[in-house]
Amino acid sequence: MLDIRQLESAIWAIADGRSTGADEALLLADEHAAVALLDRMIGVAEDDVSSVRSLRGDEREQVVADFLATLDSLNATMARLRPPPPEPEKPEKPEEPEDESLEPAQVRLQASWANGRVVVWAGGRGQAPETGDDLSARMAAADCPPSGWQGHTGVALPGNVRAEGRAISLKDALGWLVAVGGAAPRTDLGASLVWMGRVALEGVRLATHGAVVPSIKVGKQAEGRSIETNVRWLPALTDNPGVPALAAAMPPPASLITNGSGHGTVVSIITAVVQTILGESIERMELPAAPPTANTPVDLDDAVIARMAGSIFHAHAGLASEMSRRLDQWARSVTSPNRPRLIVQLTAPAEGGVWVVSVLAPGPKGKVTPIDAALRAEGPGRPLAAEWTRLGRLLPALDRAGMTRRGQVVLSQDEAWDFMTAIGPTLHEVGFDVRVPQLSRRKAKPALRLFAEAPAGSVVGAHQLSNVAWTVLFDDVELTAADVARLARQARPLVQSRGKWVEVDRVDLDQALAVLKERESITKLTGAEILRHSIGLDGSGLSGGTIVQGNSWANDIVARASTASTEAVTQPEGFVGELRTYQAEALGWMGFLDAAELGGCLALDMGLGKTPTVLAHLARTAGAGQVLVIAPAAVVGNWAAEAARFTPQLRVMVHHGASRSSDHRLQREIGRVDVVITTY
Repeated sequence: MLDIRQLESAIWAIADGRSTGADEALLLADEHAAVALLDRMIGVAEDDVSSVRSLRGDEREQVVADFLATLDSLNATMARLRPPPPEPEKPEKPEEPEDESLEPAQVRLQASWANGRVVVWAGGRGQAPETGDDLSARMAAADCPPSGWQGHTGVALPGNVRAEGRAISLKDALGWLVAVGGAAPRTDLGASLVWMGRVALEGVRLATHGAVVPSIKVGKQAEGRSIETNVRWLPALTDNPGVPALAAAMPPPASLITNGSGHGTVVSIITAVVQTILGESIERMELPAAPPTANTPVDLDDAVIARMAGSIFHAHAGLASEMSRRLDQWARSVTSPNRPRLIVQLTAPAEGGVWVVSVLAPGPKGKVTPIDAALRAEGPGRPLAAEWTRLGRLLPALDRAGMTRRGQVVLSQDEAWDFMTAIGPTLHEVGFDVRVPQLSRRKAKPALRLFAEAPAGSVVGAHQLSNVAWTVLFDDVELTAADVARLARQARPLVQSRGKWVEVDRVDLDQALAVLKERESITKLTGAEILRHSIGLDGSGLSGGTIVQGNSWANDIVARASTASTEAVTQPEGFVGELRTYQAEALGWMGFLDAAELGGCLALDMGLGKTPTVLAHLARTAGAGQVLVIAPAAVVGNWAAEAARFTPQLRVMVHHGASRSSDHRLQREIGRVDVVITTY
């Protein structure tokens, strides 16, 4: 009895252009069964085309084109079993002459793909292609490989012109192509050659990222029941945006020899690149010797491992064909552009909820359907069921749901973290549409939060008593002691901060819990104590320090101080001269104290310029009120002299000695000055 799955695998191989003699024989073995199966496959392909036509966005045209290409390949396979009636002959249309209005283009080195070989030639619109020494000189100027070239029958160009070509295997040309694709554009290289270099670069990228799968190619029958077999490596093109972009950009000269489509040519070149890189890499490995025959499953496995580089070996025809079919079926999910793309969605918990993974299937018009309902509608043995089975192997947690809630499973916090950081990216790489909450790779920074609330009617000042409450902030997330203890018990503590999930360090949690326990009995603080916390004098021990909020006297001071500039200015406005660096820093600090309405002590050694520093502050705050300077009698004169030198715009009065003014006169004089200098 004919194996339908084996027949389907053969049909796909024929449609994709990678068939063997065994595939062809299987297709013709039972034409009735093959036609019936092809009818169903074409029906599914037509449904897929109708579905993707409703897509929107920049990728719509390319997706539709890919689905249409698949439908065309299946129809072409059907035409081999049921050839269409011949079309009536049409009279030949005379060839239109080339548009002479187009200016001739510069002759450049071009490249055409020839199924595993790169053919270079030199030409341009309206120009005769180069031959002989001219072509050789152009190739040398383009840094072509010095060896490995062979003559080519020529490349057929429009107007019945044939360009002389030189051919080289991709293996010998790969390094050069990659260099061309990665370099800046050159005026002597044609668009087709540069494009082929960029396709080669994409193949290298896939190979270096491990985006490859093995396949078994079976060839012609050998002696007895054996068959020629070899290992081939295929690129995993799962949802690769590079392939459609490169296919759409293919210059016509690149496919002049094969007449292939953009997509087919790109895939063919990338496949050759992958096979070349993997083959050469494996040849450098020490592999076990191949068994003399591969007539048993064990020997076939050993032969495949020993011959991974791609050399031909003989194997039992039935065993090799079965392995080829199974590998193709396994790999189709990452090599076929037509498979349905399942959506794996992780939903974050609401308050008191849990993490949930849900699997959804794509539907028409961009809608999605729970996988359970989609599988029931599709039935077994279809592409959706195959993708569901593949997902189950990669995400075993789905088995916990059972058949009653198929496609929906609850995860622990630790499992959710693993899904967001490891499992989810892996699923995305192998072709699933993974949707997870935003994740931050940094760790949350803890800070102690002191909330102070002054009772109504209390006396404002340093002795004001305020009610206080203590919590911890991890970024913008506020946690009580109970919250911190709950997080500390979790295997992977997570908090949601600024719309992203952030991991909390366990050491920080333990430290935060200890800090809160130390302060749980402190429910009242004076304004002075709150102020000490505000400016960091009473450290919390947490990396984020202490954040004070509320409506206490200390909060008002800190709020005013936060608007003050502490910038070190060496030439402040209104000051004649230049401050030293330490004086400028002291000036900024005094501005902070003034804005916060706090007192301070400027303690510098004698001779280091305390007086000019204070005068600079008075110059910056001139007009805000009169200033009284009380100094030792010995420096009163010095203060007046330095004020005249550094701040001449300040009106200064000295109230000292026998010449000091009487009470009534003093009151009038004080009203006309900015600074009054006196002594004890």
